[in-house]
Amino acid sequence: MSKRRAQNRGLSLFELLVVVAILATLIALSTAGYYSAIQALAVTTGADMISETLTEARTSAVAQNTTVEVRFYSAPPPSGGSPVYGALQLHWSKPDGTTPPVAEPVLLPACAVIDATSAHSPLIDANTLPVTPDATDLRMNGDTRVFHFLPDGSTDLAPTTNWFLTVRPAAQSDPAHFPSNWASVGVNASTGRTEIYRP
Repeated sequence: MSKRRAQNRGLSLFELLVVVAILATLIALSTAGYYSAIQALAVTTGADMISETLTEARTSAVAQNTTVEVRFYSAPPPSGGSPVYGALQLHWSKPDGTTPPVAEPVLLPACAVIDATSAHSPLIDANTLPVTPDATDLRMNGDTRVFHFLPDGSTDLAPTTNWFLTVRPAAQSDPAHFPSNWASVGVNASTGRTEIYRP
């Protein structure tokens, strides 16, 4: 009888708690890894989207023999933080002063942004070209950054500067440190060609 009782004995409360703790640890580790993979994918996708849009701007400027304006729009910054950028849009720069859009704005993935600090994104931070108010573009404000692709495929950026921007996860916001998960999109001011660097 005692052998049968020993064989039918269930888990004690302590053993059950140990099993639950192990399962909770495994779930937490897999969730963190999954979230990290989602952020990495968003950063890579965001950099690809920016590069493709800038390539489209250059191609359109050459094909149409006109200037194409690139606008980077800021997103509301976290409290006390510097602005971040999450969208860009191409506009024709017409001789009559109008700037109709080439296409709809390109929105980066929700958990990726363009960093605006000078060390990480001189194309955003140091780009001080004047922004002409546009009554038809409600996204434009004092934080909007603008540069142009010219009909020969070059840009109006200073050729002596290394122009690039950094895409990082939106949750990684310490401006003092370079983000651990990032992708960089560079623009050659003279040729207008873009290049992506992803460590």
